[in-house]
Amino acid sequence: MSAELVKRFGSTYSAGQTIFKEGDHAEEMFIIHQGQVNISKRARNAEQILATLRDGDFFGEMALFTDSARSATATVAVESTILRIDKKSFDYMVNGNTAFAINMIRKLCERLRNADNQISELLVFSRETRVLKAMSAYWNIEGHKDASGEVLLLPYLGFCDYLKKTYGITVEDANQSLLKLRNQNLLHIRKDLAGKQYISFSPKIFEYFNIV
Repeated sequence: MSAELVKRFGSTYSAGQTIFKEGDHAEEMFIIHQGQVNISKRARNAEQILATLRDGDFFGEMALFTDSARSATATVAVESTILRIDKKSFDYMVNGNTAFAINMIRKLCERLRNADNQISELLVFSRETRVLKAMSAYWNIEGHKDASGEVLLLPYLGFCDYLKKTYGITVEDANQSLLKLRNQNLLHIRKDLAGKQYISFSPKIFEYFNIV
């Protein structure tokens, strides 16, 4: 992104700032020059993060081609420099910059492919399988191994909160799914000496369900 375009269209946004909300009127798209933005949507009374966008990514582009309202919420994750582009400015950038136009097309195609995969996953996977996939992702964030090194551990309450924020799965539904998986001997729920609850399970569970 050229310094001229950043100077002309760019603004600094603070962490936690909402750029637009789901349902807002839409007239502009946004390009991240530097920073990070979370795209989220309400699902089952919780805000579910659909994507985390970074340098060079763009969002809100449908505003330039349709009259529909915003379909999701965009929230700044860290202080960011973001370009705000209206229809006239977009036409100027596309007509004057072939590389920008090609990059737009490539990213749009990638998003369509990812959206197709997400829809297929929602149609095929049960809630329990989605919980298992979430366990794999959350273990990379907050997980650790027990003393033997052969059992994986996740903080129970932290994982339930992660399911609610990231997947839109309520705490009640999360508890039901975890109990169902426990009854199938796929995981165990135990407490440490301080009374803190953990989910314990073998890493082989991910291999069995072909979850990476």
